[in-house]
Amino acid sequence: MQIHLGFSTFSIEEIESKNLAKFFREFKNKVEDCEFVGCTHIKEENCGIKKAIDAKEIDQERYERFCKIYQELKIKEERKKW
Repeated sequence: MQIHLGFSTFSIEEIESKNLAKFFREFKNKVEDCEFVGCTHIKEENCGIKKAIDAKEIDQERYERFCKIYQELKIKEERKKW
């Protein structure tokens, strides 16, 4: 998968799913509001990212993009285990 940022492009294939949030700059200050260290920001209830979405501090579509990429990375990681 490639992400297009203006004039440049980079591949996210080597990013581990657990590190994906680091590449979403608007998540940076909200991660510290998560209840658990290692929060995936997907299924946890007391997630700082989800709270920020509810408060309209993070765009819902941006979060959905994060979730899609996260799931694709998880699938890739599972395939590597075989």
